[in-house]
Amino acid sequence: MFPIEKMAAYLTWANNSIWRIVETLGINEFEQSLGEGAGSIHLRYIHLAEDTWDWFHDWYDGNPEEPDFYNMSRKELYQLISDYLKKWRKAAEDRIIESFEDERDGKTIVINIDEMYFHLVNHFTYHRGQIAMGLKMLGREVPMTDYVPYRFSST
Repeated sequence: MFPIEKMAAYLTWANNSIWRIVETLGINEFEQSLGEGAGSIHLRYIHLAEDTWDWFHDWYDGNPEEPDFYNMSRKELYQLISDYLKKWRKAAEDRIIESFEDERDGKTIVINIDEMYFHLVNHFTYHRGQIAMGLKMLGREVPMTDYVPYRFSST
């Protein structure tokens, strides 16, 4: 299995690469709808914050009071995402969480922590791609955030 440490380092690098552009957007650009059903870059960050928080607390830490994601500043959303990705990394490296049962449509599956971390990386890649497309629609130049460019940048 691909080591958690490498996945975490890549995920941090890729997220930060896009964030450096997102944090320069004007509020109207950040909030602008990018098309029917696409929402805004802001809504993509809310979604990522909600899922990263929800999944962690579903798996590990019960149900504390959920933050008001919709009233967080852009920086607060990104900080929450970054903080929770660190918690996920620690949980995976320290094997704090071993596995989780999920039930949907009458089926139950067991997902281990390595699979869940892979899911996080994949989920972020999917939504980071949406954010990157939004940035391109706003006329911004967006760097590649694939794994190979990461390896070149980290060598």
